[in-house]
Amino acid sequence: MRSDCQVQIKEAHLPEVLPWLRSGEVDMALTCHPMHKEDIVMGPVLVREARMLAVPTGHPFARRATVSVEDLARVTVLQMPETLPESLREDRAPRRTPMGRPIALGPSAMTFNETLTLVGAGEGVFAVGAHTRRYFARPDVVYVPFEDAAPVDWGLVWPADGATARVRAFSETALNLVQEPAPNP
Repeated sequence: MRSDCQVQIKEAHLPEVLPWLRSGEVDMALTCHPMHKEDIVMGPVLVREARMLAVPTGHPFARRATVSVEDLARVTVLQMPETLPESLREDRAPRRTPMGRPIALGPSAMTFNETLTLVGAGEGVFAVGAHTRRYFARPDVVYVPFEDAAPVDWGLVWPADGATARVRAFSETALNLVQEPAPNP
């Protein structure tokens, strides 16, 4: 990566990512995939983590060691905002199980903390990455691993018309960093 590249970290709620990219407020964003949109480039996956189901503490699933994707037909699944790409919305709140059983879709929330508050209030469940268990521990929510779900992927995204040499170099460097073996102690 070029030494004159300046990196600034800016936190965004997920619904802000695409508007910020399109307006030029940011050059790229690290976000969950898939973000299939014609004007957005999805860079390589940088982080892959186990998928878990956030459920209210008193829910029967909270006492289980694992859940199945087919179990989603037995609960209400919270949705992501309609402003997000359909590919991401379907990834987190599918309309049907792999066996074709319908899934009841519940309300959507604008922020991740709002989603977890809805889960804790018993309004529905939501698929999350395993990091959530550590960084979003709550007394009203339990995170149960899926036994058969695809992992949650995270990577860089940027506007298709903003694929500068600097953006490509940053993406390549980020991928190289996560692929390097950890040093021996």
